[in-house]
Amino acid sequence: MSTATLAYINNIILLVTIVLNLTLGAYAFFKDRRNPINYSFGLLLFSVCFWIFSFLLYQMNHSPALLLFFRRLTPVGAALIAGYFLYFSFVFPKGHGGKVSLSQKLMFLAPGYFFAFISVATNLMISSVHLDKAAYPFMAKVTFGPFYKVFAIYFIAYFSYGICNLLRKYLLAQGKERLQIFYVLFGVAVSGIIGIVTSLALPLFGISKYFTLGPPFTLIMALFVAYAILVHKLLNIEDFLSQGTYFLAVVAAVVGTFFFLATGNGWYLPLYYITLGHLALGIIVYSNNRRNRINISYAALVFFTGSMIFNSAIYFKAQNMMAIMLGAKLVYVSAFLLMVPLVFFATYFPFERPKINWSWWLFLPIPGVLLSLLTLFSNLLVTKVSFYPWGRAVVFGPLFPAFAIYCTLYVGYTFAVLMSKHRFSSDFQKTQIRYIFFSFLIIGVPNFSANVIFPAWFNNYRLIEPALYFALPEAILVAYAVLRHRLMSVEIIIKKGFVYTSASAIILTIYALAVIVFETFFRQLTGYSSLLLTALVALLIAVLYQPLVMFFQGLTDRFFFRGRYDYQKTLREISQRIASVIRLEELTKLIVSSFVETMKVSEIAFLLQDKDKKHFRSVALSSPSYKKIEIAVTSAIASWLVATKDILVRDEIEDEINRQTPGSYDGVGEPKGLIRVRQEMSHLGISVWIPIISKGELIGIIALGGKLSGDVFSSEDIGLLSTLANQVAVALDNARLYEEVINMKDYNEEILQSMISGVMTVNEKGEIVTFNYMAEKISGRQAADVLGQSVETIWGKRAMITNVVASTLTQGKCYTDFGSALASPVHGLVPVAFSSTVLFDHQGQKIGVVVTIHDQTELKELEEKVRRADKLSALATMAAGMAHEIKNPLSSMKVLSQLLPKKFDDPEYRQKMSEILPREINRIDKIVESLLGFARATTLVFAPAELTELLEENLNYYEPQASAAGIKIVRDYAALPMIEVDRAQLSQVFSNLIINAIQAMPSGGQLKIETRPGKKVEGMLSTIKIVVADTGHGLPEETIKKLFDPFFTTKHGGTGLGLTISHSIVDGHQGDIRVQSQLGQGTVFTVTLPVSQGLV
Repeated sequence: MSTATLAYINNIILLVTIVLNLTLGAYAFFKDRRNPINYSFGLLLFSVCFWIFSFLLYQMNHSPALLLFFRRLTPVGAALIAGYFLYFSFVFPKGHGGKVSLSQKLMFLAPGYFFAFISVATNLMISSVHLDKAAYPFMAKVTFGPFYKVFAIYFIAYFSYGICNLLRKYLLAQGKERLQIFYVLFGVAVSGIIGIVTSLALPLFGISKYFTLGPPFTLIMALFVAYAILVHKLLNIEDFLSQGTYFLAVVAAVVGTFFFLATGNGWYLPLYYITLGHLALGIIVYSNNRRNRINISYAALVFFTGSMIFNSAIYFKAQNMMAIMLGAKLVYVSAFLLMVPLVFFATYFPFERPKINWSWWLFLPIPGVLLSLLTLFSNLLVTKVSFYPWGRAVVFGPLFPAFAIYCTLYVGYTFAVLMSKHRFSSDFQKTQIRYIFFSFLIIGVPNFSANVIFPAWFNNYRLIEPALYFALPEAILVAYAVLRHRLMSVEIIIKKGFVYTSASAIILTIYALAVIVFETFFRQLTGYSSLLLTALVALLIAVLYQPLVMFFQGLTDRFFFRGRYDYQKTLREISQRIASVIRLEELTKLIVSSFVETMKVSEIAFLLQDKDKKHFRSVALSSPSYKKIEIAVTSAIASWLVATKDILVRDEIEDEINRQTPGSYDGVGEPKGLIRVRQEMSHLGISVWIPIISKGELIGIIALGGKLSGDVFSSEDIGLLSTLANQVAVALDNARLYEEVINMKDYNEEILQSMISGVMTVNEKGEIVTFNYMAEKISGRQAADVLGQSVETIWGKRAMITNVVASTLTQGKCYTDFGSALASPVHGLVPVAFSSTVLFDHQGQKIGVVVTIHDQTELKELEEKVRRADKLSALATMAAGMAHEIKNPLSSMKVLSQLLPKKFDDPEYRQKMSEILPREINRIDKIVESLLGFARATTLVFAPAELTELLEENLNYYEPQASAAGIKIVRDYAALPMIEVDRAQLSQVFSNLIINAIQAMPSGGQLKIETRPGKKVEGMLSTIKIVVADTGHGLPEETIKKLFDPFFTTKHGGTGLGLTISHSIVDGHQGDIRVQSQLGQGTVFTVTLPVSQGLV
């Protein structure tokens, strides 16, 4: 080959090497920039890319003025490579790498940056360039500066040190790390040694002919590193093949664009981009399942198709005759080779048929390889290229009939296999095969027309190149059919293609006509530019485009696709209908009818989880197309739906099994999970299972049979089903919540009505919302009469229940068993106890009050019975005491009466009789009077009274007696409200306590009378206390225990009934009297009385 051809090939290799190294470097660097291994390796590859790029600029340069500058750029990348490679050798791999200090980093990197700077900025590295051949500037001789040899020593030393470092680690490492080090070490060593020899050592000895051959060998390093990344997880970049494809495509597009524009070959770019698209699709499909024969054959197919397209670009655009011939030959070489993966693809897609042994596969590529070699290294197929005014054409040689027969046989076999499979395939597989046929039509019709019809009938060869552009949509469609489980209907693709093509054609026609009219006529008439009017037309087109799309879409729906539904309209209508239903029975009917009408399915089942959460069962429904199904929660279908949370389609399961069985090189059989799912689906006869997911849990399933039309469920159908399933999940949650609310309401109502206490709830306005049966019974009012009314309206403003509700609602005070009375139109005044609590909503806002009303009638009656029993017991005790007390005076009187006849005339006897009889009779009279007082204490008449006034009446009466005894009376009255008491009876209590205190201090002392507030219930005073304290001699513990017993007294001549009667009176007031005393310190009586005896 000529020097120009070698230079051209070298440029292509340099471009590929730049793209690959830049992709690897960017992916490694940005994957984990903080990791020193990724950081150093990424910058190493970036340095390699800069080094190669500088060589590319130097080789492509045709300007003598720039030759020196580009030559001085070439050591820059090399200087950085040495430093970053040594740095990388110290930190790689992770298991054997060490930490690098700042001083070490400076030692590694500083020399490289120094040499890079002086190479560009001075002549110390390269002094001058001597051009011998103007056609080949890159072969110029170079005069090196004094530092170049130092640079060479630096590079070789750093490179050798890095190699030795990696070699040492390789010998110490084991397992995966050892393999990773090997591939990096081998790739760097090979490419580095060749680069040192060709681009560093030989030029020092005056041999510049091979100077530009060093960088292409870095491709070896890139390939070894890429292989280590893919196979041995180098740098822990496991997903490079899938994600790195996008990096590779972007980098290749940028680098290629720059190269073709820089070389003035911008016309290569469209076909170059199509080639990149093919390569990217091949890598994506291959990385999706690298062991699947369908994916492998597709990747090979698009690779050779891309190669054919790019070589076609060389054939059509190259100006050099040798490049044109090479491009033409490579086009047919690619055509020969792509037939092999085409047959492979047809055999294995979508399932393997027919079964072919390996001997056939070994024979199949042989004809294509032989024909390719004959085409490439001879002129038997492409004899020459002729040039015409309309373009260029290939003159074929004697090998052309073999080419035609070969292609016809392979393509014909492909179509025959696919047609045969179409008859025996499932609905889904038929759709996949239709995609392949449709994609073949996309590329076949334009290329057949451009290469056969137009040249033969119209002598027009100009459409051959544009026809190649249809290869990319064909490749995309095939990739879509291979990768996607859920395919759009081919009808939809045709429909959308027709709609947008028609709309775009009309828009372009309008714009073209507008430009022609305005430029031709308007400028001639006015002499002014039509730019403004053209802009207005463009604006009008922007407004009209969407209506045109809608018009053509309606047109195609009306005349060609009448049976298809409008996705958005259907979704909107069904969603509105589902959202309006909240009862489970109605929702089930609506779901069944909606899915049957929309999808036109043969049968349907709607399954919900039972209460024990062990089965999914069909909801009871009577419908011809409704099917009753029951599956366990642990069944294969349910488990699959729970795991994937995606729609399960039988055709997809079949397709997945086909992908993972004979088509896999690892020989793995059918996955057990897939088989169980397929078996259950076949047993139940259901094609599609739609999970209803709520809050991450499977709550129901919609099972659909096949379509009545026999069509497969397209991606549009699956998308609609998935969206509707989400709507159903929301509606199902709402229905269940509604059912729970109703059940809870009924449950709460049952609880309310069965409670033994009255329950009333009041809203924030004070209106009664709830009033249960016991509340009706206690209050004597019907719920219908009080619901919606305010508490104040029912019981009045001053009623205690009104105050309780108002206080709880406004102040947040909660009452617990607050004793009071409730006015009832039936029962009169009912003793009750109120408990109240504030009600809040979920946001913490106050929404009302709940009041519990406890009927205290039976309790009060029981207390009264206990009190009566206590009184009867006391009366019995008193009767016994009276019998003893009265018997003593009666005995004296009896003796006197017996002696009366004998001693009637005895003056002494008569004197004693006149003394004893009155005294004993008075004693009996006093006992009888005390008994009558005790009896009166059982019958009390309450009225409001001022407590201080009652105390002062008694104190004023006894104050002279106290003063005479030397007793000081101290008063300590608190401000208290009026209380309800029996005035006369309570006065007797105070009188008893005061006189007892005075009598307890015969030698004088202090009598303190104190009143103070007692207990408060939620801020309201409920009791008051009266304290009577003396400083007398005090009482022993034994005396205190008997102090309130009848006839117990510590005073001479006392009856022992005063404190008993006082206790009875206080008890009748629902109060309490307690005593505290210590010998020598005095005694304190504390009387506790309620403020009110009965509040309404």
